[in-house]
Amino acid sequence: MIWALLAILGVPIWLVVGVLAGALVSRRRFQAQPEVFRLKEREAEQAKWPRRTAHGRLIHDVFIVNSGLALVRTTVRGIRSVTDHPQDEPGTPFDEAAIFELTFDDGSRSLIAVDPSAASHIRSLR
Repeated sequence: MIWALLAILGVPIWLVVGVLAGALVSRRRFQAQPEVFRLKEREAEQAKWPRRTAHGRLIHDVFIVNSGLALVRTTVRGIRSVTDHPQDEPGTPFDEAAIFELTFDDGSRSLIAVDPSAASHIRSLR
């Protein structure tokens, strides 16, 4: 009887552990790709930065953002223009972050904060 109970409970536990391990491997594999950088993104009209960090990549003038636990939520948008944003606002998400305002092809605007090492990628779009 106890073996049956352990077998019934054990399979779902190992299934959950396997899914979490797969998510961790997927996340690390994505982060290890070249030219991927950490970022936080918010709409230009919002006041607060999100808690979670996303990862992005620029390919020519296309901005690809992967977010979520396993970085499987993907957003792809074309960039029309990039401008530097002043860093004097409170609550900057990273230490010494570079903040940019991106205007997309559909007319929407977002602010992104990136590490200074990734700022050169974004400035090259101008």
